[in-house]
Amino acid sequence: MTAIDCKTNVPITLDGAEALAGVQRGGDFVKKDSSRSSRPNMKELAEALNLDRSTVSRALSEDKSHLVGLETRLRVREAAMKLGYRTDLTAAALRKGRTDTVGIIVSDLENEIFITVLRQIMAELHGTGLPNITPLIGETRDDLSATRDLLHRFLSRRVDAIISLAASDDQADILRSAAEQVPIVLAIRSIRGIDLPSALCDDQAGGAMVAAHFAARGHKYVCQVQGPVAAATFRNRALGFSHVCKQSGLVEVPSSLIVRNATTQEGRDSFASILNASPRPTAIFAHNDSIAIGLVEDLRSGGFRCPEDFAIVGFNNTQISRVLAIPLSTVDYPTVEVGRHAARLVSNLIENRDYAWKTSVFSPSLLVRASS
Repeated sequence: MTAIDCKTNVPITLDGAEALAGVQRGGDFVKKDSSRSSRPNMKELAEALNLDRSTVSRALSEDKSHLVGLETRLRVREAAMKLGYRTDLTAAALRKGRTDTVGIIVSDLENEIFITVLRQIMAELHGTGLPNITPLIGETRDDLSATRDLLHRFLSRRVDAIISLAASDDQADILRSAAEQVPIVLAIRSIRGIDLPSALCDDQAGGAMVAAHFAARGHKYVCQVQGPVAAATFRNRALGFSHVCKQSGLVEVPSSLIVRNATTQEGRDSFASILNASPRPTAIFAHNDSIAIGLVEDLRSGGFRCPEDFAIVGFNNTQISRVLAIPLSTVDYPTVEVGRHAARLVSNLIENRDYAWKTSVFSPSLLVRASS
């Protein structure tokens, strides 16, 4: 195997033992010939170690390394590291018929719940027999054309599966088409009119819990600041809240207050509509913690008190909700369960396209704090 003496720049030849040991000449490590345009391939690595190519291949394989003795396996991996060998993932993918990649669609990379679920998905995938899986992550900002473009790119790269944390009803056709080519799993958000394997929170139950809490606290006039109706999460939270309000005799005023984006700024902007409502509500359900925090900021800047003048409950149990000057009552999102089930769906569907999948809906819980 050709290498260069770092002091003299003279080409030399390494035998297998020298390559493995990382030969020293004049105090410097003898490196592979820098005139070569690429790292050593498997054949060169095998020659350097005086081993059969198939033995080296097995020693470096996650699936077949157990077929090689421990001592040989360690020799091969140490030599590969020293000589800069890297497995050709593209070639491996062609042999296996898989790319060990998963496309992940997220609507907002600043959303704590999406990121927490995403981390749980990856932790579970790496722990359930897919240690080499690599995520390809794209953000859509709930833009249909961005979603269509990401799906096209993922399919062009031949990902093994796609997970969407950003589904909305207007995506039904393009997701249905993509699902004919690779497994698609939905997490957090569902879609009307299409049946795909999903890992979801029972958002309707979460909204119902908030209404029941307001009724138990003796409120009569209540309000909910709803997230964008294109997302099933917000529609379901609204349905659950309104259903219990009707059962409990609570009156929603204003009857419909929907923000364009579920952000803190939209929460601030919506408070004026609540102040102008007649009769004025005394309890507010914000469809996520960001909206709730915006409401709290604006009502306090206007001289109102929380919860004395307005009780407020959010949804998601984000980290900031716990450390506010007035800790925010909120609905705790089952991030671990949703992420774990989404990962298991993906793992099983990659291994077997005919896997008998089951959509699971996980229960949230209400956390009562000072704001309500």
